[in-house]
Amino acid sequence: MPVEPITDPSITIKPSAKLIDFVLKKVTDTSNAPEGIVSLRTSKKDQRSSVLLKVKDVKWLNAYLEKYRKNSEENVYIHELLEDADVLLPEPTITPRNPELEARIQRLTARQNAREYEAMTKSVDPVRKRLPEDTIAYQMKEINRQLIAVAQFVFSVIAGFTFGFLGVELIVGNLDFGFRLLLGIICGLVVALAEIYFLAKKLNENMYDDFIAMPTYKKMHQE
Repeated sequence: MPVEPITDPSITIKPSAKLIDFVLKKVTDTSNAPEGIVSLRTSKKDQRSSVLLKVKDVKWLNAYLEKYRKNSEENVYIHELLEDADVLLPEPTITPRNPELEARIQRLTARQNAREYEAMTKSVDPVRKRLPEDTIAYQMKEINRQLIAVAQFVFSVIAGFTFGFLGVELIVGNLDFGFRLLLGIICGLVVALAEIYFLAKKLNENMYDDFIAMPTYKKMHQE
């Protein structure tokens, strides 16, 4: 699936119960506290677990603990409060594929895997030892189809050139030889470009149809 760039690279921390309890009971001065610490103190009881702290909140809390240890007999360190906390790393947004495209990809992948399996195991199974594409008749059919396509292309270009070189003169009257030659070349090029487009489109459709219509062979032996 397509993965979008990470919009917010910030690392967040889901506070543990020990950290929340310390902030609620021991952190009294929040005048210069960052947003995360303030949210822990002002949020309702059932919403405190969903508050996410950022790096600046942890740094502020660590500085607060340094002052707290100097003025109190209790020694509390930042790593103790973060011991059971969950660190949430930034994740990219995944855009789901179109369902029809995903289904087509899965179908083509399955057929490709089946084809590779058939080609890999046909030598050990006498029933599948020779696939249709391995026969001479299949190869001759493919050669004939390609030769027909090439011949059709050549004849179409020749016909286009002939129309521009002779046909236009028959319609409008006598024309200069150079102008007739130019018309013939232009018509031939136009026909050639059109034939190349339709030829490429047809070959692509044939390749897709052959892939979809690939025969499957049932196993005749017990593995």
